Amino acid sequence: MSNSFVDVVCETCGLEVATLAHGYKYSVYDGRAVVVEGHKGIVSYTETSVVFALRKNKLTIKGGRLSIKCLERNFAVVVGDIVSVAVDNG
Repeated sequence: MSNSFVDVVCETCGLEVATLAHGYKYSVYDGRAVVVEGHKGIVSYTETSVVFALRKNKLTIKGGRLSIKCLERNFAVVVGDIVSVAVDNG
């Protein structure tokens, strides 16, 4: 068995390598939903912008009619008309 340490941790914890390496991961689905993993809380929330705290950065989702459909520790789903998703260094 030649699994690396990272592979074993990811498999055991149910994580993807990107989440383990950066502490967060986001996926955009058809411009209508964003799934955020590894967030540290909500910084701000309006119908046109949702900002999540990350370890050292912020993740900003912009669009229209945005709403948070699921919010759990480290995991969130935002739906609406997604225009952009960006990671900001501050």
